Formats: sequence, C-alpha cells, structure tokens
Amino acid sequence: MATSQDALTYALYMISHITSLITVLHDLQVDQDRQTEDAGLAAAAAAAMTGRTLAEADFTNAANAIGQILFAYNSGSPTQKSYLYKLL
Repeated sequence: MATSQDALTYALYMISHITSLITVLHDLQVDQDRQTEDAGLAAAAAAAMTGRTLAEADFTNAANAIGQILFAYNSGSPTQKSYLYKLL
C-alpha cells in the first residue's frame, strides 16, 4: 500500500515508544505495589514533599489511576499488552 510517509522511521519510532511505554508501565506497577504493601507510604510521601500542597489522598488517587491503566493494559484476550509485545 502506498503512503507519503517514511514507513521505516515510523516503525522504528513506534517500537521505541512502545519499549518506553512498557518500561514506564512496569515502573508505575512497582510504585503502586509499594504503596499497596505499605499503608503509611502515601501519608509519608505527602509529608515529605515540602513546599508542595499534596495530601495522602493525592498519592492514593494516583495509585488508583495507575491501577486502572494497568487493568486496561492487562485486559483482553489476547491482552492489550500482547499486541505491544508483538512489535518488540
């Protein structure tokens, strides 16, 4: 199929971005797991952020949002994640 775009550059960037996304999702999973395993971590993190107006709920809400993103990433049959790994 004809295209006016540089297909090789597109493919290389797409694979690079997917690799970065997978890395970030893994790192966010670790962050979420740390908060899940330590009930006091969100409050301590908020207190540690001197000069910023952050509350325990802000960290908890962020962890919940990460959970929803990871749910979508791991959902499906086959999973959405598998479609990304296919390109690697």
